[in-house]
Amino acid sequence: MVNRTRRNYKKKSKKKSKKSKTSFKNFLIIASIVIVAFFIWQLIVTTSQRKKKESVLIIQEEPEQIEVEKITKSPVESAINYALQRLEIPDDFVKTHTKGNTIIKEIIIDSNQLSLTIANIFITDKIEEVGGQVITVYESNDGNSIEIKLYDPKEKKYFILKIKNDLNKLYEKITKLSIIIDDFGYFSGELLQEFLALDKNINFSILPELPHSQEVMQKGYNQGRETMIHMPMEPISYPQNDPGKNAIFVNLSEKEIKKRVKKYIKNLPLCIGANNHMGSLAMQHKNVLIPIMDILKEKGLFFVDSRTTPKTVGYELAQEMDIPTYIIDSFLDTGTFPDRVTAKTNRLLELAKSQNEIVVISHCTPKSLEELKQILRNIEDKNFKLVPISDIVLPEEYLL
Repeated sequence: MVNRTRRNYKKKSKKKSKKSKTSFKNFLIIASIVIVAFFIWQLIVTTSQRKKKESVLIIQEEPEQIEVEKITKSPVESAINYALQRLEIPDDFVKTHTKGNTIIKEIIIDSNQLSLTIANIFITDKIEEVGGQVITVYESNDGNSIEIKLYDPKEKKYFILKIKNDLNKLYEKITKLSIIIDDFGYFSGELLQEFLALDKNINFSILPELPHSQEVMQKGYNQGRETMIHMPMEPISYPQNDPGKNAIFVNLSEKEIKKRVKKYIKNLPLCIGANNHMGSLAMQHKNVLIPIMDILKEKGLFFVDSRTTPKTVGYELAQEMDIPTYIIDSFLDTGTFPDRVTAKTNRLLELAKSQNEIVVISHCTPKSLEELKQILRNIEDKNFKLVPISDIVLPEEYLL
């Protein structure tokens, strides 16, 4: 628009002259220069906008994580397995055997979490979506089981799903385990990809305003993984141990504390909760924590007390202020080498004897990653169920 105005102005101010041919020629030269300049300017603006667009946080709808089965399985069988996965029915509660061209699955559900009716509706919907046929659905006289007969016209196979309520209270023997990995934001690349390859029920806690904070949040969100804000707070050992940029210190005013917490949330808007980074001093002071909790409550975030000091008042204060909360049970990567993996595995097994919910913390270092993988292998057949932190922290009346 600027260039066009300049060109029109030149046309209006041009005087008649005997040298009209020369003037016209000069006009063409000037016009050509202006046009070229205009296109160069447009190219610069477009490039600048593209770069700016690339730096803007991309918030996508959370994708439905459909785990497509290998080609060896039929669409109907894949749909059944996917439905059972989405209904969070553990593999140990699904027994499969074959009789002729019929595949039979005996499934036990937790009636405290899932009804037979909902299971029936969800499974049959997924079957019909892939072209399968629901032949019959029978409910037992006592209402504690249903039998669904299905047909896969493509593979010419039948499926019988025998779904029963857990009358033997087998589910009560399962311990929910939520793992939070702290300190994300410093790195990207291969190490981040290794952490992203972990079970999606493992939670990431991200330090705000670091070079890769938003990248970790976005990639975790796109996976359907829950992420948290790892709020930097003053430790007793400060300044020997620095909590980081724009941390919350005990000498800050209430106004400044609220300002910093709001800034954390603005930087990491997809995070659904928060826990403290360091904070062995700050977590002892209610006057420091109250403005933090005010903002968390206002924004609808829960709070996990990292228990960095035995004198913490964070968990009790959050309860008093009616904020969903939990105080962690253990750190997975503290203690001495080389027996740390064994010690931490035994610690989880010991906690599981008295608790049906456990929350633990690890950290995003290569060493901690390898130890975490070993611990997960050690407890694989010990009746633990990995769950996102919201499953433990949020009461049933809360919906994400």
